[in-house]
Amino acid sequence: MLSAATALVCALSALNRSEASLPRIVIMESAPSYVSVGTEAFANRDTKTIHVIASAAVVRDAAGRHRGECGDPDAVKKLASILVHEEWHILHGPDEEGAYQRQLIQLVLLGSPAGSRAFREVQLAMQTVLAARKRNRPELVVAGR
Repeated sequence: MLSAATALVCALSALNRSEASLPRIVIMESAPSYVSVGTEAFANRDTKTIHVIASAAVVRDAAGRHRGECGDPDAVKKLASILVHEEWHILHGPDEEGAYQRQLIQLVLLGSPAGSRAFREVQLAMQTVLAARKRNRPELVVAGR
């Protein structure tokens, strides 16, 4: 989990925020069975905790190959935006559209405009989750992507 911790440090640095400025963050090696396949992180409003999945590709890619080194800048930005998305849920509730809008705004602020890969990935995740909600498939709404 050292690489996941490094990835988080890199994401916090990109946000110019300290760990203390966010809700508690817990790193989990793999996603629990009750979240959607492909979940990168999720929030628990009851415990005010953000859970980051260490095995998620974005987390692995955000960590560098050497101790204390950041990895792919796009992955770092996306992970930072994921933290903001999950923080939004803890502060404002389960509304996915609001959380995704906040995440997309954060990506732009981090230098990943609408045409960037990270922006498109988050936009696609938002469309998938919102469409699932319309079809009343709450199992896809848990994902924090």
